[in-house]
Amino acid sequence: MLYSTKNIDKINSLKEELDKLAPIGKEFANNLKKKFRLEFNYNSNHLEGNTLTYGQTQLLLLFDKSSGDVPVSDIEEMKAHDVALGQIEELAKDEERPLTEQFICELNKTILIKDFWKDSIDLNGNPSRKKIEIGKYKSLPNSVLLRNGEIHEYASPEETPLLMSDLIIWYRDNIGVIHPVHLAAEFHYKFVCIHPFDDGNGRVARLIMNYILLKNDYPPVIIKSDDKEGYLTVLQKADLGDKLGLVEYIEKQQVWSLELSIKAGKGEDIEEYGDIEKEIEILKRKKLTKSTIFRTPKVSYEIYVHINDDLWNPLEKFFLKFDDFFAESKTENQVNHSKVEKTKTERNFLSQFREREVVVKPYEVFGHDLEEEDVFRISWIKRFLSLKSASKKIDFDIDCSIKFGDSQYKLLIEGRRTISNSNQKESTILFEIENDYKTLFMTESVNDIVRVVSNYLIKNIQLND
Repeated sequence: MLYSTKNIDKINSLKEELDKLAPIGKEFANNLKKKFRLEFNYNSNHLEGNTLTYGQTQLLLLFDKSSGDVPVSDIEEMKAHDVALGQIEELAKDEERPLTEQFICELNKTILIKDFWKDSIDLNGNPSRKKIEIGKYKSLPNSVLLRNGEIHEYASPEETPLLMSDLIIWYRDNIGVIHPVHLAAEFHYKFVCIHPFDDGNGRVARLIMNYILLKNDYPPVIIKSDDKEGYLTVLQKADLGDKLGLVEYIEKQQVWSLELSIKAGKGEDIEEYGDIEKEIEILKRKKLTKSTIFRTPKVSYEIYVHINDDLWNPLEKFFLKFDDFFAESKTENQVNHSKVEKTKTERNFLSQFREREVVVKPYEVFGHDLEEEDVFRISWIKRFLSLKSASKKIDFDIDCSIKFGDSQYKLLIEGRRTISNSNQKESTILFEIENDYKTLFMTESVNDIVRVVSNYLIKNIQLND
């Protein structure tokens, strides 16, 4: 089908501009390839429920490291998808190898890694389990329940081999006939309609769509995971006969990719500074490019600001929900330091905070020598004073602290419960993580921390009602 769309002239113009910039300088070409690699792997997997954040994806793919509480399966899945991306890039470069069903099955095998069992619903609507055999067309129906309660039927297992063969023939017949962006979008939709595999269909569809674009010297299309609803909506409209909406949606993503590529071709910065999280990831990337990072005033301050802004501030807002249970609440910001003689770096460290007008003060002089990693400890304390009982007063502290060592820093969140008319004191570690200075605390852990802290407070409130 030939499409007349409002974006195709813009795409042609941008492609012409990009071609005139070729060849792109090596440094900028590498930056662009790295950008597309991260964006495509992160977003395509995130659409399917992978829990790795953008920063964790970056850490894994660029440095083969992981951080935070991440399922091993999600790490393996991301690495496997990156291998599949490399496979389509190689096939796109090879003039002698055409796109085949066998290659598509190999992609499915690559991204799914190994056979596994998956929960499902049988033909009678009952819970069931089925074995996912990677790289093979489906053996059972894989229809899906839509949000409106209707069942969307994909091709049957019996129909699938013939439909896939026809799809490859259709693709070959339309090379050079349909605009490459439209060919890629149409192939994507036809593939999704067949849904040939028991699992991994969305990822394979997006991989082959980008193979077609790369084969025609177009940059890859990135379906952003934060626009999942928009993506699913145009697919559902296509099911109702409105394929133009899907084609135009893919066109818009291609415009973004072309404009990004042109910026790289001109030697411009291709990072996006749209929001705080992106800025944090850029900061993290700058840290990771350094071979060795030790505690310095600048790095320590950046870690402090990151944790204060992206962990403590959300926790502060959350704490407000509990204020009705307590007579008093307050936050204190403190710097604890040891009695040992300060080096120049350590003095600079303290002065750095004062110069930045962060409200800190020497709080406690310890009566014994400490290990080097304990020299500086910054903490925030959110204190609740309970007057629920006439016979006793109970203080609750939620203490968030950072200890700065020579090569690592430690983030610790503790819950403390003290009954004033007794010697009873309880301390509970709610969250603890230790990172080197190359790795920032993952802000996505905030929701987990909020859940742990809320359970701690609710439990104690219930105990003292």
